[in-house]
Amino acid sequence: MKTLLIDSSALCYRAVYTVGNLEHDGLETGVTYGFFKQLFTILKKVQADQLIFFWDSKSSKRKELLKGYKKKEDKTEIEQELWNSIYNQFHTIRDEILPAIGLVNNFMQEGYESDDLIAQYVLNKDSDEQACIVTGDDDLLQLLTDSCYIYNVNKKQNYTKEDFRKEYNIEPEQWAKVKQIAGCTSDKVPGVSGVGTKTAIKYIKGELKSTHKTYQRIIQNQDLIDFNHQLVALPFKNALDARELIKHNVFSMKRFLQLCREYGFYSFRTDKRKEEIRILFKSFTNKGVLHGKEERSYKGKTSTEEKNCKAKRISSIGKEKRKRRKSSHSD
Repeated sequence: MKTLLIDSSALCYRAVYTVGNLEHDGLETGVTYGFFKQLFTILKKVQADQLIFFWDSKSSKRKELLKGYKKKEDKTEIEQELWNSIYNQFHTIRDEILPAIGLVNNFMQEGYESDDLIAQYVLNKDSDEQACIVTGDDDLLQLLTDSCYIYNVNKKQNYTKEDFRKEYNIEPEQWAKVKQIAGCTSDKVPGVSGVGTKTAIKYIKGELKSTHKTYQRIIQNQDLIDFNHQLVALPFKNALDARELIKHNVFSMKRFLQLCREYGFYSFRTDKRKEEIRILFKSFTNKGVLHGKEERSYKGKTSTEEKNCKAKRISSIGKEKRKRRKSSHSD
């Protein structure tokens, strides 16, 4: 069995900077369109039996430890309003759209990042279960094993434990130690002054002489290095283990096309694309898979009333968001 572990927040942020300004009939649709476009590309390259979506929480336990963690530049009022509308699309995808079309495994935990939940899953999964992490974040390199690899959404290619060894000449489990010493620029985690990734690796491998100034600087900053462990090592303590909460996905092409009509996603509605999408989700349409075991089909388990309710939910998503937007403009 192969499970696809998707860093969903990463896909959304990528969509923001590519097609984030798309609109349809007064409704912001760019993030949603970009999310699904990426998802379809991924599924073409990585065949899986199970899809699980993991999301960042707005709150952060790491920020409680380090005030400047992932600190962003101050935004103007207009910029903040723009980002609020963007984040609303994130929430809509997670809480409304994915569940409504049958992709029900969406996990977020207050105070935690998607990385933490992915790490908890990987570290506790069955040894015979293959996992593919979909991300562009190099923090997750520490999770690479013989049964877990990464699909890099930025480079659009797989990255394995062997690839990591060739590139860095250390083991993946040592990657967190590298970040403890060198820090993490993207997350605003300060490292030992003057020490980058390459130098940190040399230190870990014992290739720095004990008389070297950099070696001495690292030794003198052990408190900082020890403190950084809780910021860069995955998972953060007490992260959710989603394995026991996994359900089977049963993708509904009908409800997805209904979404496409509401959001004006015409490129997904051509006969060619519809057939491609049907094939991509075939594994999740006819049966459910949970830890290698076949379960009853969605139709056999769900009442007609529940299915009708989900169909109405799809049609109401766009209408509700348009109403909210008109209301905000009239205030």
